[in-house]
Amino acid sequence: MRVCVLGPVDVTDGGRPVHLSGPGQRTVLAALAAEHGTVVSLPRLFEALWGGTPPPTARTKVQSHVSALRLALGRQVRDGDSPLQTIRPGYVLSADGASVDATDFAGLVTRARQVQDPGVTARMLGEALALWRGPAFADLDSPAMRAAGRLLDERRVLAVEAKADLALDRFDVVVAELPGWVDSYPFRERLRAQLMMALHQHGCRADALRLYRAGEQRMLHELGLQPSGQLRSLYHTILAETRRSPAAPRTEPAAI
Repeated sequence: MRVCVLGPVDVTDGGRPVHLSGPGQRTVLAALAAEHGTVVSLPRLFEALWGGTPPPTARTKVQSHVSALRLALGRQVRDGDSPLQTIRPGYVLSADGASVDATDFAGLVTRARQVQDPGVTARMLGEALALWRGPAFADLDSPAMRAAGRLLDERRVLAVEAKADLALDRFDVVVAELPGWVDSYPFRERLRAQLMMALHQHGCRADALRLYRAGEQRMLHELGLQPSGQLRSLYHTILAETRRSPAAPRTEPAAI
């Protein structure tokens, strides 16, 4: 069984799509996938489903969701081979019986950090990022799962930043990949600085300066804050070099 949570919750079993009926089933499976291979207690499942106010029938409802999930996978309710195992004090999504994209992402990122070859590291980070289909747990309304999703999303952006650092000598790659991320995370100064440096080194200094000014205006308007001293210093460095040595006109605009 393959459980995908890096985007909307999606399940396949033996390559066939598995239909999950209702948000309760999806939330239970997502909560188990978030703790892949670890027993998730009933109180934690209650929190995922109902926050701090579980109904009196919470235990029965969770049991019903788990039974329905097993049946949706084409397994008998008491089938010992089911990837959803009952282990006190709750349930576990077995690491042997199911794979989870979030687990694969974490493993790839961990291994990438241990590799000494920058090219291999960048490739592994690219493979990790390719697993994503949107924000984690994108189709769930559960506040608890949304909070868990934000932690995963943060790790995704850190991987994007790490990959961009490794690619700063390949300016065209950074210029092609980062604009959408800067738009999605406008207050993420490391992303903005990486794109500014890539544009500057690619000969697109005016675009780099515009990128800074756009971020500065948005920060002032929405947060009432100035960019950090580090980002301002980068801006003034590019500005000074532009005044000393204006860039040659380009035939095509930069992708911003």
